[in-house]
Amino acid sequence: MNLRVILLVFVIFIFAVGFGVMSYSESLGIPLKQAYDNGKVTVVQNTTAGTIPHVITIKNNDTKPVKVQKGDILKSNSSQDLVIAENSNIPKNSTENINAYCFEPTQQAVAGAKLQPSTNTASSQIKQIITDSNPSDIQNATSAQLQIWTVVSGGNLTIYSGEPAALVDKRGITFSKLRQELTDAKSSVMSMFNVTSDGLNNLAQNNTTTSSGDIQSLFNGFIDWVKGSLGI
Repeated sequence: MNLRVILLVFVIFIFAVGFGVMSYSESLGIPLKQAYDNGKVTVVQNTTAGTIPHVITIKNNDTKPVKVQKGDILKSNSSQDLVIAENSNIPKNSTENINAYCFEPTQQAVAGAKLQPSTNTASSQIKQIITDSNPSDIQNATSAQLQIWTVVSGGNLTIYSGEPAALVDKRGITFSKLRQELTDAKSSVMSMFNVTSDGLNNLAQNNTTTSSGDIQSLFNGFIDWVKGSLGI
């Protein structure tokens, strides 16, 4: 076969794949971080300190849907950092409340504070905890929150200040009760990820990952989309 024909076919193939990936990505919505950077989205802390799970309000002023994913991290200078606990596609020109877990236990949440999507996402371990949790079930969500705190603190959480102290006050429990629940959460995390106490420190040091790590997930999703479209 003529070399020029081969090159032409190759270029057409690359263009088709690129267009397909773009179409697939667009069908999922614009990533939250991108929409925020474009000035099309506002994110506000909705709940007070000690709430599990927290609720954030996302207003999408874009003409396209905005994609919110479990593990997306929200930063704040006046409140605490949060990690989103559910997937959602927020329709254009609409507002939606989204569940989130506390990602920065040393700080207390401040209702009404503005939040900013981070360039990083939560680690695979924290995403697994979130995926296995049920934010609609208070007991289950509380267990997940304590496990997340265990990971981000390396199992050395200070309970007399920050969000843990607010949790004690809001639930009307003793610090001894919270300490026991954290001990149980620590055991669960160590068993779940097959790590020792030293391993918890490693998890704490690597509790986030760059968003570029989602490229493989996007590609895998695209392949599944192509298969579904072709009936494979």
